Amino acid sequence: MGYIHRWEDFPEREVYYLPGMKIKVRIMSSERIMLTDIHAKKGVSIRMHHHEPEQIILVYKGALRVRTDKEEPRVIGPGDIWVVPSNCPHGVEYIEDTEALEIVSPLRLDNFVGYVIPHTFFEE
Repeated sequence: MGYIHRWEDFPEREVYYLPGMKIKVRIMSSERIMLTDIHAKKGVSIRMHHHEPEQIILVYKGALRVRTDKEEPRVIGPGDIWVVPSNCPHGVEYIEDTEALEIVSPLRLDNFVGYVIPHTFFEE
């Protein structure tokens, strides 16, 4: 049995472990896949970190400077797809107002309000 939802059915909110940043998300998930609708303002920067889930970012609008592991930073924009393997250090700087879709598997439980066990590990 399939399900049909609308993004508007999911609350737009901040990411609790990125306090004060101008980034809003809507999150929905199935049992094994999580989708996050991302709206970030120019200037938001998320330092290098890693987590178990694989992560795919599809950029619809704007531009991001991304860094994966020890690679040189690259700029990606509309139509680009950034794939981050499991436990690979990565970081991002939003260099324009950006809209993107993030797909992760397994679920990033620490993105859900009320889940208190950290699964995202920031580098010092």
